Amino acid sequence: MSNHRSSGNERVHRAVSADGTEIVGRVQGQGPPLVLLPAGPADSATTWEPLLAALGDRFTCYLLDTRGRGLSADHPDRRPERLAEDVTSFVESIGEPVGLVSWGDLVWAHVAAQDHAPVAAVAAYEPVVPEAASEPDAAAVAELFGRVGQLAAEGRLADAARALVEGAGAIGVYTATDLASATDLWSASASNIPLFLQELQQAGESEMPSPTDPTVLARVTVPVLLLQGSGSHPWLRDGVGHVAAHVADPRVREIDGAGHFGPYTHPDAVADEVTRFLTAAHV
Repeated sequence: MSNHRSSGNERVHRAVSADGTEIVGRVQGQGPPLVLLPAGPADSATTWEPLLAALGDRFTCYLLDTRGRGLSADHPDRRPERLAEDVTSFVESIGEPVGLVSWGDLVWAHVAAQDHAPVAAVAAYEPVVPEAASEPDAAAVAELFGRVGQLAAEGRLADAARALVEGAGAIGVYTATDLASATDLWSASASNIPLFLQELQQAGESEMPSPTDPTVLARVTVPVLLLQGSGSHPWLRDGVGHVAAHVADPRVREIDGAGHFGPYTHPDAVADEVTRFLTAAHV
């Protein structure tokens, strides 16, 4: 079930997920369909704002928001299987194969791994692979999210967003070049931090295989572009290598001078790579 309509100057596309939750995406641009997924606590429009002008010149950009974000309805069940159903239902409702674009999150792997999924190609900027982290980095990240969670539980969401940026910078996950953009994005998305933390918690409790599991990635047979920053933390670059080693048809490209926030700090370079790849993949 879907509904694609205009409201004033805003176009929106609506679909219904498997459990009845309405999933909505703003629509911009003209051309073949491109579904862009939200990063971290942000909604999709905020995540991809720096790239929209360039991508909208070539593609119809569907800024999909999973449950609880943007215009989409909310639901307390935020397990990864539900988020994958949100994306699958939305993609299927478009009625033709789409390109998927992601940053950090790997929900795309569960979607593209399905038999007969209407996904023509995937472009992912630095998919985060927890098992690629060293033990010290994993412990530091766990401590960071514990601190962010405590601040969020106290209702101090602006402080939680600030702690997320400062902590990731201290660990080295965010480069000095990333910090201003990370501050802008996570501050603008601070109200969604409790939702994001619930997603992480429920992912840890889920019995569904992780999207980073080699058996899941091996079922992704469509072309996959994996973008990484030349200055990114080794953990993030190792995560790209992990995904590239297990999907069937990977391409790895590096954005010179970028870190994990390349879509914000180097939007033209990222948009160029995504456009070139998806055009070659006939999206």
